[in-house]
Formats: sequence, C-alpha cells, structure tokens
Amino acid sequence: MPAPRTVLLTGAAGGLGTLMRGLLPAYGYELRLLDVVPVDGEPDAIAADLGDREALREAVRGVDAIVHLAGISLEAGFDKILRANIEGTYNLYEAAREEGVPRIVFASSNHVLGYTPRPLPGDPLIP
Repeated sequence: MPAPRTVLLTGAAGGLGTLMRGLLPAYGYELRLLDVVPVDGEPDAIAADLGDREALREAVRGVDAIVHLAGISLEAGFDKILRANIEGTYNLYEAAREEGVPRIVFASSNHVLGYTPRPLPGDPLIP
C-alpha cells in the first residue's frame, strides 16, 4: 500500500471544508486542517489567518497538495473580500511556492471580486 498523501485543507471549518473532511480520507488522503476559527472535533487543526505568512509556510511545509477552500463566500465589503479572498490566496500560493508544494486545487466563486447587490422588487434588471 502506498504511503498516504498529505493534503492541507484550508477552510476546514466551513460547509464545504466539513464535507471534504469526511470524504477525502476514504481516498487515502491524510489531512492537515487549517481555518481562521477552531475546527470542531479536530484538536490538531491549525487556527491561522490567510494574512499570516509565517503560519501559512509552516502549514504547507511537507504537504503533497493543498485543497484551498478558505475565504469569504458570503456577502461582505470589498475590503474584507480583498484581504481574505485575494491577498490571502496570494499568500497561500506564495507559501506553497516557497515550500515546493507541487499542487493546489482551488475552489472559487464570484465573491473573489466582491459582490453585486441583488435588485429589489421593482428595480431594473442588471444585465
């Protein structure tokens, strides 16, 4: 049997991260978990912000791949989106490059650039 492949899962406390925590080990992946908040039931999870470059370097060191799900997925002001989804992703990719991590699987949404407010009833449609 081949050695388990270690994968850093960012956003491990979120909805999709929680789902992936349950699915990936069955495929032979050993998980290292990271989120900005503690991960329920996972005392070894890393609690770090994507703005903390040194913590990210330590988190990615020695992993075979990263599944990047961390970020703001709901409506928020652009300053928060910028810090988490753009600068934070940049920091993670830089840490991966510096530590020689060969693969990143990245999930994104339209929130990487901010949001478009929903029209209210009676407002003209946004093309």
